[in-house]
Amino acid sequence: MNAQSAPTELMDGRVWEDFCESLKRAGQLVLANAPADAFDRAEGLRYAGRIASYALRNFIEESDPAAPQLAALPKLGGDNPDYLYSRAAISGEFEYRLRGTRGEASFLGFGSYHGDVGTEEGLRVSGYLAGAELETDGEGNFEIGISCREQPGNWLPMLPETSQLMIRQALVDRRRQRPAQFEIERLGERGAPRPLDAETYTRQLQQAGSYVEGAIAQFLAWSRNFAESPNQVLPLDPTLAGNAQGDPNTHYYGGYYEIGADEALLIDLQPPACEYWNLQLCNHWLESLDYEHHVVHVNHHGAVPDATGRVRVVVAHREPALPNWLDTAGHQRGGMFLRWVGTPDPYDPQCRVVPYREVAGESA
Repeated sequence: MNAQSAPTELMDGRVWEDFCESLKRAGQLVLANAPADAFDRAEGLRYAGRIASYALRNFIEESDPAAPQLAALPKLGGDNPDYLYSRAAISGEFEYRLRGTRGEASFLGFGSYHGDVGTEEGLRVSGYLAGAELETDGEGNFEIGISCREQPGNWLPMLPETSQLMIRQALVDRRRQRPAQFEIERLGERGAPRPLDAETYTRQLQQAGSYVEGAIAQFLAWSRNFAESPNQVLPLDPTLAGNAQGDPNTHYYGGYYEIGADEALLIDLQPPACEYWNLQLCNHWLESLDYEHHVVHVNHHGAVPDATGRVRVVVAHREPALPNWLDTAGHQRGGMFLRWVGTPDPYDPQCRVVPYREVAGESA
């Protein structure tokens, strides 16, 4: 896009029409890849709307790296029910200071990234700072320098092409743990935010439309890949993970459950020594299920192991007589994600489908 074409596209309305066409294609993509039932299709179109809402916020309202704002991420790509995600637009052109209090989060990770999901380049890690390496004062306060040049103390590296900051914190007991708190500022001379200009807005709206289509397409490819080996939890395919690099201190596994009303999926884990682990259920679109009202994930804090340390997770539509139940919350099918954090020895789960009566505590 050149400087002359942008105002024309804005003035004649084509940029808005093109954005609407992107939304239309995204909806068509959802319906073309949806299971046949109305429930999954309704969730798919809701998902497309959520991604569109996020894209407008991300690429327009919160997109200025000269005035970064920390904001929450949407349900996307197997978002973890234990995690609070924060994101801000940043740039290798500037330097930043992130201030915060450590709180009681079980796990913290700070990453700088370039690229994005849904693009040919993908989302790539520029730099990373693990919470275990974080230097704090006696009250848990800290500062992190974010820059391309190396700094003493807490430093999160950037590259010249860095475009976003992402923070993950795990609360394994959301009702009791006090989350970490953050605020970010750009260093150096600052003035009022730049006023909007036509070329910038045209580019932003085009980016938002491309993101909606690209992100939906990317994670549909994940869902299809998982569904090729139903009712298994396997290491995430490197070709998939390479386009959405997550936390570099985490081993990611993916899967797809599909069980009938009278079936249960058993997932046996032998957790290694690690900083954190979690197994969760998603819908077909890889959104986390409703963790506010259903038990849809299990972690190292709440899991009930047997005498050998093994954890048997039961995925079923109704509560069994065994511990570690994951409620499908009305879903016949959907994705699964397993995370092992801070271990060199991830464990490959063992999975099998059984009749529900075997876990129900009832006579056959």
